[in-house]
Amino acid sequence: MQWIILAPFSKSTTPGWIPGRIQSDEHCFQVIPATYDHDRSRKGTSFFQWLDYFYHALRGWLVHYQWDRGKSGFITSFPHLAVCVGVLKRLTGSRAPILAWSFNMGSIFGGAKGVLAKLALHSVDLFVVHSRAEIKLYSDWLALPPERFVFVPLSIEIEEESLPERDVEPFVLALGTANRDYKTLLLALEPLKYPTIIVSGPHAVATLHVPDYVKLKSGLSIDECHKLSQNATVDVIPIKDVDAPSGQVTLLETMMFRKAVIATRCAGTQDYIEHRVTGILVPPHDVAALRAAIDELWRDGKLRASIGEAARNFVIEAATFSAGAREMLKLLNRLVRGSDLAL
Repeated sequence: MQWIILAPFSKSTTPGWIPGRIQSDEHCFQVIPATYDHDRSRKGTSFFQWLDYFYHALRGWLVHYQWDRGKSGFITSFPHLAVCVGVLKRLTGSRAPILAWSFNMGSIFGGAKGVLAKLALHSVDLFVVHSRAEIKLYSDWLALPPERFVFVPLSIEIEEESLPERDVEPFVLALGTANRDYKTLLLALEPLKYPTIIVSGPHAVATLHVPDYVKLKSGLSIDECHKLSQNATVDVIPIKDVDAPSGQVTLLETMMFRKAVIATRCAGTQDYIEHRVTGILVPPHDVAALRAAIDELWRDGKLRASIGEAARNFVIEAATFSAGAREMLKLLNRLVRGSDLAL
């Protein structure tokens, strides 16, 4: 089976990411490189950005028509491309299988956009989500059977630690823009006054009063964020809307550096953190609980080390590209063999 890969972060024709780890004589992969930038921290998607996604999908569809159409399908990453390929499949009456990986909507919507999305997404054969809560959320929204949705832990490229935690000038770090509850974090820090760095898009903190012991940064590279994460004493991921899955990328990229993370208990974190084993979960919008967790980790280096070691082990076992490849291969085989899908 020939699989056309459409991912906004793939810029070359060489299969990398998860398909690049799959060893199988039954499947081959062709990447359609993206020619645009995909900013995962932006507030929304403009009309012209949607045109980028649609043109990307159309290029993939033209390749599909050059191949044996009965033996080729699509692997998409992120919902935008799943929607665009779904539209093309519906318009052409094709039966090409679509595996929508990393189907993370952030939030569902209604109106004309919701109707169009539902029409397009009914053409998708399998959705891979990165939190169990999303199965019911999207199944209900799209009126599709839960069996069309599969939970697979988010996969990241594993990196080795290169920097130690800073013994001098310790600080609290909070990374991320989407769905972050920085209001609760700032209230929790108020009596502690621990030096803190918040890295986010400006709109995530625009309406907040930021005290002088908190520094705001934005526009940092991934490498710069990783350096901060490794240097930090305490890493915090506060989430605002607990029903909207978010924060997994930041969470896993922090855990892989053997860091003990404090995160809001929500749809996006509870599948990855075992409380006080691989991280610390706090109730949503609970200032006192967040303050106590920050203070405890700040003071207890042994606890930080034990949680950090368990966090790293979890990532290696369940959340690497190699781990994702094992799950993707199972799903590709399921699609090829035409198991209980309502195609």
